[in-house]
Amino acid sequence: MSKYRFDGALAVISGASSGIGREIASILCKKYGCTVIGLARNEERLKKAADIIGEGFIPFICDVTSDCDREKLLTFITENGYKPDILINNAGILPPFSHFTPDKTEEIERVMEVNFHSHVKMCASFLPLLLESERGAIVNVASSAALATLPGTSAYSASKSALLAFTESLSLEYAKSLFVAAVCPGMTATELFKSHDGSSLIDKFAPSAEKAAKKIVRRLKRGRKKIVTGADAHAMSGLHRIFGRGALKLFSLFIKSTKLPIFKDTFYK
Repeated sequence: MSKYRFDGALAVISGASSGIGREIASILCKKYGCTVIGLARNEERLKKAADIIGEGFIPFICDVTSDCDREKLLTFITENGYKPDILINNAGILPPFSHFTPDKTEEIERVMEVNFHSHVKMCASFLPLLLESERGAIVNVASSAALATLPGTSAYSASKSALLAFTESLSLEYAKSLFVAAVCPGMTATELFKSHDGSSLIDKFAPSAEKAAKKIVRRLKRGRKKIVTGADAHAMSGLHRIFGRGALKLFSLFIKSTKLPIFKDTFYK
């Protein structure tokens, strides 16, 4: 397992305005002297991230689901002579926990577009550039939901499972030319979870985005191609591997037992 060398690399990171994406960008800039082109849709949040991270961080407003925005990004990179070494696809959305209903198809399409299709398209856009680098790398941030499905997350789990499978296939296909890794974080104290009234769960179980990012970067540096972070993610993965569907039933019982508002629409009544 060969180690990955971050020092002085040029990274492109989506979802860089907050959470794990911002923390990874900060580590790469401050600890490894990287240049990071940070992508996000929200200009105000991205500017705040740039102020926090400082030197080495280049903010670029970009909706990764937009063909037009991706073309503008590639034009910006080529016209400025940037030569990317690392693409980190981190942007993602998490709909509220809820059981599937006939009116959810549009929501599922949106989740798949953001969490899966946009990452595939980013990989396609950057592949020629990354193959020119001596240390070309693609890192796709999936989720513990790709390791074991939770009730109420049909769209999210499907999108992250697809991303994990795509990444693992890519890793095999380009084994001699690129470093390709999948990251599967568990619940993390980011806005993604806090926005769904899950603060009590976050307080009990979730590490900070900074702590998660440090583990991710450290394991990427060691050359790990599948990275699972968080006690809940390890438990979900291990129990599912041993007990299969029995573990999924156990997770359902746990969710029911919490009686938290975040799970109020998870099961059909």
